[in-house]
This record gives sequence, structure tokens and C-alpha cells, in this order.
Amino acid sequence: MEMTVNIVRMIERDQIEEFSFGNDISLKEKLAIGFVNPKDFDKLGLVKSLHIKLSNNYGEVIISQVRDEKIPEGSILMPVSIWSNQITGVENGSIIYKNLRVEVEPTRDPILQFKDLIAKIVINNK
Repeated sequence: MEMTVNIVRMIERDQIEEFSFGNDISLKEKLAIGFVNPKDFDKLGLVKSLHIKLSNNYGEVIISQVRDEKIPEGSILMPVSIWSNQITGVENGSIIYKNLRVEVEPTRDPILQFKDLIAKIVINNK
């Protein structure tokens, strides 16, 4: 299903705070996440145990998902993080992180830990 992702700074889900005071588990739990409108949640056939895979021409990422009635239908909201950076890109010298068109699909595939995501990035950039 095609949807729009917007990446925003969230006070309660701050990447720097998690790096400073969190651990590997809290880093992934708070930052590898997408907030989804309940109607989209149902259209995708999501349940709490499923993750979502987001993919576009910049890359792909697997994240957890949470129903959130405040999110507009057709949209996913993500906190700024290394996970959200996997689907961002640069065009005309500007970072594209708003209104990103992505293909969304439910998955049972695991969410990469921070260190594993870094290793994947290093391998892909060689």
C-alpha cells in the first residue's frame, strides 16, 4: 500500500537523549517506530506483533508500528533517527524527509538493532 511518511523531531523520542541515556533496547523501541492512523492500520491488516516494511527509491527499513488517531489517514509519522534516515534522500542539494512516498507492507521480519543497521550502511557504501 502506498503511503506518505513525514519525519519529525519528537521530544519524547529524541535520538540524542537515547544515545546519551538509553541503551540498545530503548534506542530501537523509541526510534524504530512509525505512527499509523487506525484506518490504515486495519487496511494493512496489522496486529501488534507485526512490523512494517517501508521502501522507496532511497532505501528500505523495517520498523514497529503504533495506532495513533492523531495521524492523518494515508500517512505515517516517524521520529528523526537512523531508521528513518534509511528512506530519506538528497535532491537538488536538499534533504528530503517530508512527504516521502513509500510502499508499506506488514512483515514479521526483525527490526535491525542499531549496530546491525550501521554495519549494513557501511557494507552498502563500500
